Amino acid sequence: MSNLPTNQVLVSILQMLKEQAIFAHRQQGWITALWETIERDDELQSRLKQHPRYDQGPQPNLQRIDVLTRNIDALIQRLKH
Repeated sequence: MSNLPTNQVLVSILQMLKEQAIFAHRQQGWITALWETIERDDELQSRLKQHPRYDQGPQPNLQRIDVLTRNIDALIQRLKH
């Protein structure tokens, strides 16, 4: 990978992707804590399920954030050299 301007752009994009992945991982933890709190209150749980934006679809697997960020870091290093 020898095109320096392209590599610099790709490095910037990968760094942004890494920041967003870390943020999404933190956000998932906060949402999990919130859900566990709501789950203990039947009224809140019922009201939540009636909300138009309530979604029980599949969640992304953010448990592997360490692997994702290591792979991003490896790509960044490869692009820098």
